[in-house]
Amino acid sequence: MIFLPSKYYLVVNDRFELFFRGVIKKHNPYQYYVKAECEKGYTYNRYFTFTPEKEDIGEYNLTIKVIDDDGCIIESKSTILVVNDVSEPVRKINVLCVGDSETVNGVWPKVGYEKFEKVYPNMLNFIGKMHNEKVGYEGYGGWQWKTFCEYEVESRTSSVWVTFENDMSNIPQHSKWLNNNLEWIVETVDGERIKFKRGNNNCSIVNPKLDSIFTNYNKNSEQIKMVSYEYSDANPFWNPEKNDIDFKYYIEKNNLAKPDLLFTFLTGNGLYVPYSNEFITHEKYATKFLEQFHKDFPDALIGVMGIELPCCNGGVTACYGAQGYYHDWYGDTVTTLNYDKWLENFTKLEEHASYMTYFDIKSQFDSDYSYPVELVKVNNRSEILERIGTNGLHPSIDGYKQIGDAFYRFLVEMVKRIK
Repeated sequence: MIFLPSKYYLVVNDRFELFFRGVIKKHNPYQYYVKAECEKGYTYNRYFTFTPEKEDIGEYNLTIKVIDDDGCIIESKSTILVVNDVSEPVRKINVLCVGDSETVNGVWPKVGYEKFEKVYPNMLNFIGKMHNEKVGYEGYGGWQWKTFCEYEVESRTSSVWVTFENDMSNIPQHSKWLNNNLEWIVETVDGERIKFKRGNNNCSIVNPKLDSIFTNYNKNSEQIKMVSYEYSDANPFWNPEKNDIDFKYYIEKNNLAKPDLLFTFLTGNGLYVPYSNEFITHEKYATKFLEQFHKDFPDALIGVMGIELPCCNGGVTACYGAQGYYHDWYGDTVTTLNYDKWLENFTKLEEHASYMTYFDIKSQFDSDYSYPVELVKVNNRSEILERIGTNGLHPSIDGYKQIGDAFYRFLVEMVKRIK
């Protein structure tokens, strides 16, 4: 019934919250008396909280107990709270964050970066083709471990092959062009065909529709008319020469700094079977993705973040109806609990433990209150309003920031390990 990771990482002067819904496998976890026991912090009806100070640096045992109305303990499990202060990095650290649609807006990497930046400015460099201001990352809606390991043609970072009316040999490589107010940069010229990569601020749309005219970025009078186009190279980690993923190729092609840390936030995509405890496809491709990164950058460390629980207040059915994939919010909740447990065990395998670390997000995410909602009448005849979720898997902005707060605590722990 109780799903606790082996450790949580806390930071001095940063409020840690552990929400009981995120650790108890029950349709209604509040049907029981849930109590947290720890020499530090406070236990409330829905959560445990602890804001450590400098004198609290160290490790503490936290026990969660589920108790019936007669005071009998139904189940009890423990974890360790590791309290850190923010350590100054040994050098400037390069960080790569990879995720699915919950990473597209870049909010959680940005929150982690900004909180660290307040303590030790200019010591972290977040890399990636996508950006939220100065914070780079890679976030792709609908993608899962498998997608990141295959050739893809649709994404927010895809390139495009464009066929024009005439020979384009006179078009300079790296020149900038505009189409529908989006910037495109010439990467390859091949007769009547040009391959464009995306330019500045052109990572917001999946395979945008193109107009027939490209206009030179620096010379508005210079225009070229296209005949057709097709997208390619949507997987940022795909090496077309090797026909496989290649992280060194990704870094070199995009002129990025060599990563010291990789954080993954993957994935609810593909977890469409309710009450599932089998993750064969995710295991196959998570292994391929993470082991290939380790092969390419053996000195880097990998932080594997678990995923949060779906909305428990109508958001799932608002998105998926009353039948089909993902519509069963509690069945999906059980699948998520099982998946995160599998993910933690995956990082602890002998071949992974030296460079991978699991970090639990679901228990630090308030799935009762961190999804978007609307106020609707409790029934057709009443004017009383109740709060109903409108999205089952994508948090509100405050929810994304809550994930970012948790990520910050994990970031502090992982930066400390860089030698």
